[in-house]
Amino acid sequence: MIESWDNPTGSGAILEAGRATLELLSVVQAELVDQVEVGDRVAGPVRIALEVSDSVETAHALEAGGAELLADPVVTPWSHRNVRLRAPDGMQLTLFTVLDETA
Repeated sequence: MIESWDNPTGSGAILEAGRATLELLSVVQAELVDQVEVGDRVAGPVRIALEVSDSVETAHALEAGGAELLADPVVTPWSHRNVRLRAPDGMQLTLFTVLDETA
């Protein structure tokens, strides 16, 4: 396990899976992530988050391939630049770029 939390804003855990991680979020935590990224509860029970070097640039490339932008890019309280999209098959994707402390 990389990290876990349980607080009034929600609970969750991040599990290491080789080069990937798996986040398991409580309903309350998932609602918080949706609120931060999109401004409304929009995700289903599964959302894929991918760390990329430039979330905005990658989002533009995915839009050109048929993905739907769900909200403008946001800087999260945890210092990531996130962009939420919906793939043509309906799966929601969060692209995130970890920002340095000066961003």
